[in-house]
Amino acid sequence: MNKEQSYPIDFDAYDTEELVDLVEFLSLVEKHHANDASVSKEDLQKAYTRFREILNNKSEEKRIDKAFEKQTGVSIYKTMKNL
Repeated sequence: MNKEQSYPIDFDAYDTEELVDLVEFLSLVEKHHANDASVSKEDLQKAYTRFREILNNKSEEKRIDKAFEKQTGVSIYKTMKNL
């Protein structure tokens, strides 16, 4: 990911720990898509579970997925489905 690029997260809606977890998950999705061997399926699944706990809102998940895919070309939904 380009260091200038930001993730499609409302940074005012979450506390610092939640933001760190959300950004880490999105980063793992990108790395997994790039076939980075350092990303295990277990780590990605654990981060996805935390992602869903934080958002706890299906429409927000879809909004972030759509914006993330538009920015990066990587779909969170498709990535997790293919695990």
